Amino acid sequence: MADDIALLASDISLEKEIEPDLKVMADADLMNQALYNLIANAVKYNRKGGWIRLVLRAEGPRVKFVVSNSGPEIPLSDQEKIFDRFYRVSKSRDRTVDGIGLGLSLAREIVAAHRGELVLEKSLNGVTSFVVRLFRSN
Repeated sequence: MADDIALLASDISLEKEIEPDLKVMADADLMNQALYNLIANAVKYNRKGGWIRLVLRAEGPRVKFVVSNSGPEIPLSDQEKIFDRFYRVSKSRDRTVDGIGLGLSLAREIVAAHRGELVLEKSLNGVTSFVVRLFRSN
C-alpha cells in the first residue's frame, strides 16, 4: 500500500518505518480495506507538497500501525465525532473532497472485529495521526 501513495499523489512525500516479520491474525481483504481507508484519508486531507509517515512496529503483544500526515487539523470539537457514520468535518475538510463519511467508521469497525482498536492519536500543529493496534500472531 505504501507504494500506491506515489500513484495516488505524486506531490506527497512518503516516510516509512516498517518493522519486518510482524504478523496479525486477520482477514486480509478486510484489513486491507481498513488500512487503505486510513491511507486514502491521509492523501485526501493532506496539503500540497505535504508528507505521509507510516510506522509499523511491535508494541508488546500487539502490532502498532500509525498513519500520520501533514495538513489541516481536525478541530477539537469534531474529534469525538469523526468515527461516526456519515460524519464529515465541515470547515477544512469540505465537500470538495470526495467521500460520504464512511471510511473511518468502516475502518474502526473492521479493526474492532479483529479485537483491535483504531484511535485518533493527535491532530495538532499541522499533523494528524491515526493508530491501529492489533494483537500479534505467532
